[in-house]
Amino acid sequence: MDPRKSFRDILKKTAVLKVPKHRISTFGFTKIRYFFVSQVPAFPDRTRLREGFVVAESPKLITPDVFKNRFEGFGSESEEFGQWLSDHYGESFRGLQYRFKNDLTSGKVEFLPVKALCDNIAKNLSKEGWEQSALIRGPDAGWQVGLMKFIADECMRSFADNLRELDEHGYFEAPQDAENHKRKEIEGLFSKARANPDVLSVLGSRLKQSGLFPEYEDRFFKLVQR
Repeated sequence: MDPRKSFRDILKKTAVLKVPKHRISTFGFTKIRYFFVSQVPAFPDRTRLREGFVVAESPKLITPDVFKNRFEGFGSESEEFGQWLSDHYGESFRGLQYRFKNDLTSGKVEFLPVKALCDNIAKNLSKEGWEQSALIRGPDAGWQVGLMKFIADECMRSFADNLRELDEHGYFEAPQDAENHKRKEIEGLFSKARANPDVLSVLGSRLKQSGLFPEYEDRFFKLVQR
């Protein structure tokens, strides 16, 4: 069977019953707890429950191959499905790239129909306050494909906010614009530090991070010695 047709069949049978409250963070890692529920083949009264975490790294500026080698721990089909996602979603992710890791923590069979188990999990998540969690129902075979599609959709939901925040922090500026922005920020911190000595530590850290400390060293120590 054509693996891409297999992917489509799996995705048609996969549904996200609960999405995380918070979107993918622009800066830092995002950790989402997931519950993937599947009927055990030939046993309608038995359901397989897989639990784990998907970790999304903070988005970075894009490279040409959007989804290639972006999934770790998702099984043998991850490379080919990554290519499938790239073909179908690449244009939507113009500007940013994401990388994900799956950490499967447990898998067990529950003697309950799928719907009953899903209802129980949803109630428990609500009671425990697990906002950053997802409940997914899908086929037992190829469940990792459904999980990869879920995290790709989470990136789609987060993309506009991630792009805006990176733009606000100057990540898309031309080199000269970025340099001017950096110097403007430092001059602003010097002005604040003259009025408020508590800002000196922030100014010192920013000078070191920017690599401009040698250039501003004399001005900085004059402020410190006031």
